[in-house]
Amino acid sequence: MGVVHNSNIFSTLATVIFIITLLSSVGLFFYKNLLTSQIDQYNKDITSASTALQPQKIQDLIDANSRITTTKTLLDGHVVVSKLLLLLNDLSLKKMRLTDFNYVNKNKQSSLSITAELQTYNALAEEQNIFSKNEFIKNPVFSNFILGDNGYITVNLSATIDSALISYKKSVQSSP
Repeated sequence: MGVVHNSNIFSTLATVIFIITLLSSVGLFFYKNLLTSQIDQYNKDITSASTALQPQKIQDLIDANSRITTTKTLLDGHVVVSKLLLLLNDLSLKKMRLTDFNYVNKNKQSSLSITAELQTYNALAEEQNIFSKNEFIKNPVFSNFILGDNGYITVNLSATIDSALISYKKSVQSSP
């Protein structure tokens, strides 16, 4: 007969667990090394990508964008009062002279207040007609008619101005 091996179930189980633990430890060691090498490679890739992005150039572009945005804001809000003065010159009859001029641009709303002298009431009526038909002068109101010692009629004019007339941006866009 042969040799009888007397084995204990606990020693067999302990041996199997030891072999599984040993294999797991070796596997985890190699897996840890694989992960470490992948992390190192990813760090190298990130560093090279960061260098390729050129951070200084990106900052320069951000600064340029900020300047462009500020310039656009200034351009949109800038007004050209000279166009208003030229319009008033064209609208004023020879029988009228301006003695006081007040222009206010507040909250993107422009208003005009003028004191003028006219030679006759007919000239005043004609001037009212001219101002009321103009597309850039909104809500013209003639008031406080006073006949002066010199025979001239003093009158106050108040009106709002269409922003299209005084907009620097539209002025630049419409010029040839």
